[in-house]
Amino acid sequence: MITDLLDLDLLRTFVLAVDLGSFAKAADQVSRSQSAVSLQMQRLEEIVGRQLIVKQGRSWQLTASGDLLLGYARQLLEINDQAIQALSGKQISGPVRLGMLTDFSEAGLPEVLARFAELHPQVQIEVTIDKQVVLQQKLQSGKLDVVVGFGTQAPEGAISIGNVPLRWIGGHNRSIAQQSPLPLLLFEPPCLFRAAGLAALEQAGRPWRPVLTASSVAGMWAAARAGLGVTVRTEIGLPPDCKPLPASSRLPALPEITVYLLIHRKKPSAAVIRLTEILQDTLAALLKTPGRQTKKMR
Repeated sequence: MITDLLDLDLLRTFVLAVDLGSFAKAADQVSRSQSAVSLQMQRLEEIVGRQLIVKQGRSWQLTASGDLLLGYARQLLEINDQAIQALSGKQISGPVRLGMLTDFSEAGLPEVLARFAELHPQVQIEVTIDKQVVLQQKLQSGKLDVVVGFGTQAPEGAISIGNVPLRWIGGHNRSIAQQSPLPLLLFEPPCLFRAAGLAALEQAGRPWRPVLTASSVAGMWAAARAGLGVTVRTEIGLPPDCKPLPASSRLPALPEITVYLLIHRKKPSAAVIRLTEILQDTLAALLKTPGRQTKKMR
């Protein structure tokens, strides 16, 4: 039966386990054994009166109740940390350097910056918007502290935010998808969107022809609006005059991709940790409704 109080220690372990995707890694972070962490999760389920985690083979995933609790847990822990910080008189300060793809520049980034600035006005945030390959290089060289990326799966050491489906995107001329060969708007390689689209067409035996190779998302959207062809992207940051093509277009199915965070240092600064937490919260909400702008949750 659900009780009136939630244990912050249990919630912190719960959030760590979800973010790291592993009870073992969460156990290392809180200096407990893996069995002790499992017992903590059982105790949390007893408190809320709902199953939060379900096993799937050797892995596990959140139930609907677990996903609901996760959002509240992040907010409760954030409020707790704010209270401790205010009472201790300590303020997080210093610079933090964030790298993001253009997709998130209007969908997600404004909320992240507003929330972080409100909570930590002493921190200077430097934002770099660029291609993923450039962001990865800057992260490895230490020019960025944390990067938001796309991938077929989260790389080792990354924090997985969730999955989002790829879509065939076009302008107002839906009949363009019926042309043969299919006119394609492509990104310069290497590009996982390009690779996924061409692989799907090849498997379906659908002929295609390149009509544009773009180096920027803005150029791609302009070509789609002009009706030059169709492209592959997610619905994140999709402009209002570009739309996912319906199933009636009979284009081959596309896979999902993973949104993840990569942090430069194994022991990041307090500013980077706080920014990462806000990124996780904001982007997780965005993935639930990728075609819309995120809204402030608190």
